[in-house]
Amino acid sequence: MNHVNKLRVVKGYRPFDRRITFMTWHPKKPTVLAVGSKGGDIIFWDYNEPKHEHMINGQGPGGSIQAMKFDVVDPSKIYTASITGLVCKQDFYGRNTQVFLETDNKDHWYTSLDVSFTGKVMLAGDNKGYVRILSVDGEQISQIRLHKQKVTHAEFNPREPWLISTASIDHTVKLWDIRNVKPKPEALHILNHNKPVNSAYFSLAHGNRLLTTDQHSELRIYEGPLWNHTRTIAHPHRQFQHLTPIKAYWHPLEDIVIAGRYPDPNFPGYTTAELRTIDFFDADTGKVLAQITPHFKNGIISLNRFDAIGNVMVSGMGWDILVWKPFYPDGQDEKEDDEPTKFKEAETPEHFIKKKRGGGKTKKID
Repeated sequence: MNHVNKLRVVKGYRPFDRRITFMTWHPKKPTVLAVGSKGGDIIFWDYNEPKHEHMINGQGPGGSIQAMKFDVVDPSKIYTASITGLVCKQDFYGRNTQVFLETDNKDHWYTSLDVSFTGKVMLAGDNKGYVRILSVDGEQISQIRLHKQKVTHAEFNPREPWLISTASIDHTVKLWDIRNVKPKPEALHILNHNKPVNSAYFSLAHGNRLLTTDQHSELRIYEGPLWNHTRTIAHPHRQFQHLTPIKAYWHPLEDIVIAGRYPDPNFPGYTTAELRTIDFFDADTGKVLAQITPHFKNGIISLNRFDAIGNVMVSGMGWDILVWKPFYPDGQDEKEDDEPTKFKEAETPEHFIKKKRGGGKTKKID
């Protein structure tokens, strides 16, 4: 945890003309990530480079990327779910796009996605409460209504690939055994919430905890194998239409919760001019371990993702991607690229890299 307190923004990048909606790290290239936008654009970016190498151009309004997952077999390809009503596997080199699902209806779209490469199965949730189960090649296995309203999240457990979580605006999170999902399925566990739920992430370190984020002011932690509710963390992150939903996430190596803060005057303990920080919590105690913020801009930070070794973190703040690294001013850091001068430059607005949509080298996928 010591290095979390030392995180500083080393780079900011604005590749889109609409806000960021999803981010995911490349499974084999530790400095590369994919970032999706509300307009449907997706970039393939090595954060050591000033600009992205490839872009999949979206349709603009109505194209919002809701979920993505790299193909571990061919990491030049990525699975996507979007408000266009499509679930696809797209190629950053523009060679091929495979469409697996298409609603062909502007009032029906896909909201969530996950892929188990171990089980060779894919999940896709929609805004009607249905979850489609497909093979990784796109063959549809089943279509089942698991919630009464929009499915906001669907995920495989990283240690037990038969176990899946789904979250919904119907105020519930449900756990399922994918081996026993039938036309009229029974959930293994139903976890009721007071508000609609944005996400339900299994812990990355062990898979034995579940972290949920509602649409107002509660983060909850459940613990397996019985998935008992062990902790509620009061945290302001209310939602409104023009904000990418705040979704708390896990540190990859420890059970530490990471969540962007949206101060609320009606929230207990609110103070005037309260900062929009990234908050780190101990999952065991619920106590705040650290709060960090980029000093040059006080935006709402909706998404945060550490790399696999927990050293570099990327954040989505409106239209901007922030790259955080630990800074050791006394020379303790062994990394040559973490020099104080680079932090000083990157943390001022005039050094923020800003681009118009479609800049850099792009490859359009038709």
